[in-house]
Amino acid sequence: MSGLLLLGSLVILPSCSSEDATVGILVIQVMTSDGNVLVGEPVYLATSYQNLQSKNYVASGWTDQYGEVLFMDLTPLEYWYDTEHWEDYGAVQTYAGIEQFVTLWVNTPQP
Repeated sequence: MSGLLLLGSLVILPSCSSEDATVGILVIQVMTSDGNVLVGEPVYLATSYQNLQSKNYVASGWTDQYGEVLFMDLTPLEYWYDTEHWEDYGAVQTYAGIEQFVTLWVNTPQP
């Protein structure tokens, strides 16, 4: 009987470690139009299209063996992303406490 009371008490007590999330996570996968992942491709992240074009990046990384790059601790904003060797780009809105996944389909190599 005391075990049941203890269990009931645990359900009612709030957690001491609960915090509201203030940052988000973004995973970008880079794939060619024929479905192949790009490994080792530099990916850049900017807070606007203008910043992306002027190479004013807030973060950068390289794709792994799955064609993915992970950006952590992002302030909830709209982010624009691009790669080094392709002309294609995209944008995504990030949210606090959410891990988002996007795919950048590339088909226009840089000259």
